Amino acid sequence: MTHSEHILIVDDDRQVREVLHQIFLGAGYKCRLAGDGREGVEVFREMKPPLTVTDLKMPIMGGYELLQQVREEEPDAAVIVLTGAADVKTAIASLKLGAYDFIMKPVNVDELLIAAERALERRNLLIERRQYQELLEVRVVEATRGLGKLYRELQDTYETTLEALGSALDTRDVGTESHSRRVHGYALATAREYGVPDADLTDLAHGVLLHDIGKIGIPDAILLKPGPLTPDEWQIMRRHPEIGKLLIEKIPFLRGAVPIVYSHHEKWDGTGYPLGLRAEEIPLGARIFMVVDAFDAITFDRPYSKAQPFDVAKAEIKRCASTHFDPSVVEAFFKVPEALLAEIRRKSLES
Repeated sequence: MTHSEHILIVDDDRQVREVLHQIFLGAGYKCRLAGDGREGVEVFREMKPPLTVTDLKMPIMGGYELLQQVREEEPDAAVIVLTGAADVKTAIASLKLGAYDFIMKPVNVDELLIAAERALERRNLLIERRQYQELLEVRVVEATRGLGKLYRELQDTYETTLEALGSALDTRDVGTESHSRRVHGYALATAREYGVPDADLTDLAHGVLLHDIGKIGIPDAILLKPGPLTPDEWQIMRRHPEIGKLLIEKIPFLRGAVPIVYSHHEKWDGTGYPLGLRAEEIPLGARIFMVVDAFDAITFDRPYSKAQPFDVAKAEIKRCASTHFDPSVVEAFFKVPEALLAEIRRKSLES
């Protein structure tokens, strides 16, 4: 069997060095020689051989000190220590410092070559394992980055789909074109003024975009009726929050939207529907929606009313604070700059 690895042989006895040299040359190894530990360290730093075979007892610097410096220089270096019977304790101590093995003098050739081959195999396995670990870490980072990108793309797809669905619902309800898009913008701006955490804004946005999804279950004859509804028709119309809740509560990523979809017709004073909730019993998202929904209804043309200026709408909302609307939400809405409200309105018309 031939080898191409380099071996550093360190021994102060020239005759022993030559014998070791011939042993390893005969087995196909390439060799460098050193006469003491200090020279051995210098040669090691120069060539970084995968295996070092060193005597323990040497002048200037012994094998124990050489082992320490070699392992500091190259933690993966394989080292075999040669020792006489008197230095067995030191040889055993060298194992704790990272020596692969120790061989008793006089050296048995087969034992030495087997130990050298195993030391090199172990070194290669250690290096391969570390390289594999590093490669695995890189791939984990790349996969995580890829999953993050895929997740963001999926989120974007969800948002686009929900906006499209909201717009489709708007077009089904006469006079409310782009209503969901405007109310979505107004609601997020108000929520930020109110101090709603960013982590909760996604559920708020979903609830606003889908607030009227339950109207899918309302017959066109009622939903599109040009005149006032009869009491029976109102009973049917008032079912749309319940229908909406049933539609989305089984969809995991939309569950956070349920409170707005189900409660957006409640009122602060308890006179709303479907449950007649009062004050803070009403989910915060629904309370925010009520205010911005009313603002959009007043400031945009509907079949039953003409658009009014922002200040008129705000005056009406202020009048209804503590009856229809949560006063603290009204206060937060009034903090949203009118320029931002106008920009949201403009963008909805462009879309």
